[in-house]
Parts: sequence; C-alpha cells; structure tokens
Amino acid sequence: MEITSKVYLSIFAWSIIHESGAFSTKKTYKRLWINSLEKDVIRSGFQNLKPGMDYYPFYQEAQTRQIADWLIGMNGSMLYTLNLRSKGANGTFSLGRVQTPTLYMIYQRQQMIEHFKKEPFYEIESLIKATTGSFKALLSPSQRFSTKEELLSFVSSKGAAIGTQPGTIKDLQTKMKKTNSPNLFSLSSLQSKINQLYKATASQTLKAMQGLYEAKLLSYPRTDTPFITDSEFQYLKANYDSYARFLSIDEPMAQDQPRKRYVDGSKVQEHYAIIPTKQVASESAFNKLDDLQKKIYLLVMKTTIAMFLPDYTYEETVIETMVSTLCFKATGKVPKVEGWKILFKADTNKENEESQTLPVVMIGEAIQAEVKSVQKETQPPKPFTEGTLLTAMKTANKTVDDEQAIKILQEVEGIGTEATRASIIETLKQKEYIKVEKNKLIVTEKGKLLCQAVESQHLLTSAEMTAKWETYLKKIGKKEGNQETFIANIKKFIVHLIEHVPDDVQKLNFHTYQAEVKKEADKQTIGKCPKCGGNVVLKKSFYGCSNYPNCTFTLSDQFRKKKLTKTNLKDLLVGKETVVSGIKKADKTTYHAKIKLSDTGQITFVSFVNAPKKAKKVGNKA
Repeated sequence: MEITSKVYLSIFAWSIIHESGAFSTKKTYKRLWINSLEKDVIRSGFQNLKPGMDYYPFYQEAQTRQIADWLIGMNGSMLYTLNLRSKGANGTFSLGRVQTPTLYMIYQRQQMIEHFKKEPFYEIESLIKATTGSFKALLSPSQRFSTKEELLSFVSSKGAAIGTQPGTIKDLQTKMKKTNSPNLFSLSSLQSKINQLYKATASQTLKAMQGLYEAKLLSYPRTDTPFITDSEFQYLKANYDSYARFLSIDEPMAQDQPRKRYVDGSKVQEHYAIIPTKQVASESAFNKLDDLQKKIYLLVMKTTIAMFLPDYTYEETVIETMVSTLCFKATGKVPKVEGWKILFKADTNKENEESQTLPVVMIGEAIQAEVKSVQKETQPPKPFTEGTLLTAMKTANKTVDDEQAIKILQEVEGIGTEATRASIIETLKQKEYIKVEKNKLIVTEKGKLLCQAVESQHLLTSAEMTAKWETYLKKIGKKEGNQETFIANIKKFIVHLIEHVPDDVQKLNFHTYQAEVKKEADKQTIGKCPKCGGNVVLKKSFYGCSNYPNCTFTLSDQFRKKKLTKTNLKDLLVGKETVVSGIKKADKTTYHAKIKLSDTGQITFVSFVNAPKKAKKVGNKA
C-alpha cells in the first residue's frame, strides 16, 4: 500500500517537472507530503520536506505502467474494433488492463446467472415445544439431502421420524458476547455502503465526498485504508462532545484509548481513513449540502463516533435438543448493552426482528419436537451492484489461481486504485458495455460480444495481467528492473494479439448480437431518413441515420432549447409542419411555434401559433 500510493503521487509531480523543462540532476528537489488541509498539518509538512529524488524510481515505475497501458489500450482497441467491424459489429471496442477484466467479471457473473439451473434439496428442521414456550431448531451438524427419500432414510437411521415425537434438552450454554463498532471507511468501503443503502453510483459518491472535503468537513476521500494514526484519534477524541451534539446524542465517551481495530499508524501512509475534520458542520452549513452529501456526512460521523461508545453487548444462548439420536441446535440473543448501536437504530431493529428469543429451559427437560422435512432450492449468484463490484475489484486475487499472482494482487489491493475504480465503472457505462437496471449491473449485447472476442486471451480477461505487470514494475521502483525490458515484453504481447485476434473473432457467432442490435435499433427508430431511406435512430443526444458513415443525415432533438416530442420528430421526417409548445424567451415567458424540416435537413421556423387547444375530457365528473 505504501509503494502503490507513492508511485501514483510521484508521477504527477515528476511529470510536471519534466514537461516544464525544470528537471536537472544538479538541482535539489524537496517534496511536500500532507494528507489533510488542516493548517497545523500543512505547517508541519513544510517543516519536514522530503528529499525529492528518493521518490524518482517510483516515477519511473508509474511512467512505465502508463506507457504500457497506453500501448495495450491503443493497439488492442483498434485491433478488436477493426476485426469486429469486419464482421458487421458497428461502433468502437476499447480495451484496458483494468477496464477489460472488470467487464469480464460482470460478464462471467451474468453468464453464471443466465445458465443457472435451480436444483431442489432438503433439510431437516424442528419446532421444539417446551413447557415455557416454543422455538425453532436446526439439525446439527447441518446436512443437505438431494432427495426426500434420502432424508427420510437418514432420519430413520437415527431412530426418529418426520412428525411430532418426544425429545430431551441435552445442553444449555449461555455466554455474554460483545461486538465492536464498524471499521472506519476507506473510499471503496464507503462507496459500497452508500450504494447498498441509497443506490448512489460510485462516481456520485466520490463527487459528493470531494465536495465535503473541499468544504473542510471530511478528510481526504481517495484513501485506501480504514485506519487512522494516534494523531487523528487524539483530535477526534478532543472533539467528541461537538460531534455528539451534532448527532443529538447524550452518550458519554466510553472508549477513550486507541484500539488497533481503528488506530494503526503502520497501516497509514499518505492518507488515513475518511473521518470528520475538526470543523463540525453548523446547522446552516449542513442545510446547504445536497441530499447525498448529508447522508454521507451523517454516516461517516456516526461510524467515527461509534468508535468511542461502548461495545454492543448481548447474551447468547445455545440450546441443544436430542430427538432419539438426532441433534438439533437453536441460538438466541438478548441485547444487554446497546452501546454504539444506538447510532444505527434501523439496522438494530432489523437484526432484532431476524433473531429469536429462546424460552427458559432446563438440561434434561422433556420436550415435544415436531421434526420437519423442508424443501428448498439452490440459488444463483446475485448480479453485481456498483458496491459489490468495487469490493470484487479490490479482492481480485480471489479470481486467479497462481499463488504468486495472488500474493501480488493482495499487495496492490486488486485491480484499479481507490481513486480510479469509480471512473472505470463509469467508462464501462459510457462505452455501453454495461447498463444499470434497479441498481444491478447488466452487460449489454455490445459488452457480451467484446467479452466473447477476448475470451481466449487470458491476460486480457483476468486480473493476472495486473499481477504479472506489478511483479516487474515493483522491481523498477526498487531500481532492480528497467523500463526498456518491460516495454519490449509489452510489444511482444501486442504482436501476439495481432497474430491471434483475427482467428478469435472469426470463430464468433454474430447472429444473436445482430438480432439484439436490430431489436434495440427498432425501439429507437423514429422514422425514415429523407436523404437515403435508412432508419433515423437515437444516438445519445441527437438522431442520426443508421447508414452512417455512408449517410451523414442528423436531426437535433431540440428547437431553441425546447426538447421535441417524438410526434414532432416523426412529423418533420415525413415533411409535415409541426407545432412546438412552450419555447422560452429571454424574459422567461413562453411562446408556441410551427416548424418544418428544410430541403437541407435543418429545422426551420415557420410561424408563431396560438396555444394548442387541450383535448376535452370525456366522462362524468368525479
């Protein structure tokens, strides 16, 4: 983590120095390293400037990565685009070391879901009826059965049967347990949580956090660690009362000493976890924040303050019941000290609803057990959301088998960085490889086609490319490797792609893709092109001919900043005059106008018209 952050920061500084012509081995360079906009931190940073040349190898490492990314992206994108176009796939198909494996992760998950076949299985449960009450218990150890006959045979072999029969309380264990408050937030963990709670995208969350940082209400957002140092702990502790007042809680500080779960200087390099600054938002400042910023600020504030409150303490009871030689186990919880959970009432209430409270029983007590056979179905994996995808990108080591690759990916924390993962997801959306439906990420037909095209090139689809790159790039950062060797190997890989990609694309089945593209195009078609007779279809912010580039006809979806209706557009394409209502003038009053399509294909003004008459409602008055 230390090397990764220093590498990415170094390339900005040294690139500026080189581009401005200010680099010289005879000059002395000093670097300012700060992770806060607090005045005392800035002063301390200037008093402890670092030797600039100590970080120069990190610049060389980052520059090498940058060049390699460019070579793969530029050559790979053009290579796949041209080959796919030759088979009738329109558009451009861009590739990237992080972008493509991320897309492929979503694609693989979607394939698993689409091809998943639910299979029934059976489990044994029991409703235990004691003198003081009833409770649900599960077979211990748990076991699944493929058929009901297999389950019945197992129950019979244990001297029991399906239905009500006597049993005995075999064991009773009661323990007091504690749960710590949640970890502090890194960027990706906060983005994941906000997506889970409020369905906000990763980029929306980052933008909102940047605003809170610039307002000096939250610490630097692009951090990859959930830890703070003792210095931050002390200022948070000193400001506890102010934070508590802001949250309207009247709870005394209970945890006034730093704990390793939250405070560990060895795990903090340039930037610590996302926490409130010393400046607490006033009521007026808080009210000026947008809705998402308010939600983020409150969540970060609560998560930080929870660190100082008592642990959540509960009494856990485990009851074991014997029915013949079948063992059933039930677990119940009784809250004793609410502690930090007072800040998260909604979550606490949900947990309480899901847990059961067990009655008071005695070891050796006779009970009646209603043993049941319960049929269930295997479930497919869940589609990725932006939140779960961020986590998958960070833990990409779980998707590879090579032990060395796993180790490297653990060190660099997956693919992408805290600062770039949100933009990677946005790029996939902008390139129309994925779309969002009900907060779920869905691969489009275009995305599927690219994934099928790159499928045989394992380095493009797997996080393993990042692992192989980082192995050597780390050597450059340590002065043990050189840029020329690495770039030469990248060029060899590009030659390999040039030799094999045409054959890979040739093997693809384009029928499904073309059928889906036509289906989607039909939805977007509003009429026939007046120049060539092709279809006029929606192209993001305007309409254009489907025969592009052979036909360059385009049609704006606006007239004098007023959005045209589909009826307006259809009328224009067939040569009719059409009325546009509610066009705004400079003084904010509105007017209505008749327009038409000129011989040159331009929307032109015909005349002013009176307000269109509204159709009369037919029927009885309510």
